[in-house]
Amino acid sequence: MGFVDILGKVDIFQYWPHGSSDVDTLKFVPDLASAQYFVNGTTRNVGAFFERGGTFQPDDNNPGEEKFRSILRKAGGVSLSVRLQGIDAPETHYSPNYREGMFDGDYAKWIAKHIARQNSYRQPYGKLCTDLFANGLRALLGIGSFNSATPEVLVPAKVRILADGINGSVDVYGRVIGYVTLIGNGQEIVLNDYALSQGFAFCSFYGSMAIDEMKRLTDLFASHGAGGAPRSQLRSNVSSQLRDFEPELWTTKSMRDTDRDDNGVDSFRSRCFDPKLFRRCVDWVGRKEALGESTTLLDYMRSNDEQIVLLSDFLAAKGDWNKSRKFAMGSLITKEGAFAYKTGEVVFESRPIEIVNDQREPLPESFLTPYDVGVLP
Repeated sequence: MGFVDILGKVDIFQYWPHGSSDVDTLKFVPDLASAQYFVNGTTRNVGAFFERGGTFQPDDNNPGEEKFRSILRKAGGVSLSVRLQGIDAPETHYSPNYREGMFDGDYAKWIAKHIARQNSYRQPYGKLCTDLFANGLRALLGIGSFNSATPEVLVPAKVRILADGINGSVDVYGRVIGYVTLIGNGQEIVLNDYALSQGFAFCSFYGSMAIDEMKRLTDLFASHGAGGAPRSQLRSNVSSQLRDFEPELWTTKSMRDTDRDDNGVDSFRSRCFDPKLFRRCVDWVGRKEALGESTTLLDYMRSNDEQIVLLSDFLAAKGDWNKSRKFAMGSLITKEGAFAYKTGEVVFESRPIEIVNDQREPLPESFLTPYDVGVLP
């Protein structure tokens, strides 16, 4: 497998409480002219793939319609939204995201879902992990306290994407999936590794990842708290019981910074768990509030038929998803509500995606295929 490196900059104050980024997602300001694909001694400039590519997604403001969403985001300045590969962190804000297919003509249901998606929720330790994560990065980089007179502080950075084509480089939301390195103060800090080794995130694997990646990140995750080292509140308060997560216990409704603070005088205490499960619980809450459904959280989760494989089976199949033993996500939750797996032991299937341009024309699948669209801005 080859990889793409893109040089750029990252605003170190984009994290909560100064910005909206979480531990596992950030805004990256790219120099697309530097985007190079490396494989078998071959190098090719691939900036055009990221500058022109995108996806058509349902338009929340116009039922039944779609709109083009570019990989290169232009709101508030040119940037890439980067999802850090192999990790998942507690959220400071997350909205229910159930669509259940395309608009089916039921305007009342569409409006109810639309309203539910406007609500933002927060997982316990979301703000705490983000705050401590960002403070640690700034300390390593030798950057002082926030100054409202200069709210943006850009540091040199690089994003590395392990993929051989544009379709393997981004997720269904058009976010680049990769490893981000911050460079400064004589150091190079890989954010993915730092988050796992310091206990601010969990492992989270997809079938598209290489086995060596998974093993390395699993070791980093396991190393936190080992050898008598302090364990983070995140790792110390992990629960394996779904019944611990009734809404009033595991989340609060949050419009970013308007409610209680995880690490302030009005802090609340709760269990935490794999953020992938948290997302599905939030979808359940949104569905109940929007549609008035009476399904219990346990029943909802146990009916989840999303295909997953256990990491041990994936390794036994030598990283071949098609040869791995499959389970339904809900089958790994017992009747009593216990999780029949540990965090980092589940591999999710990668959702297929086709990157196109704004005329719905597919981009070349391989980075080795020339894609000449003129001079980049």
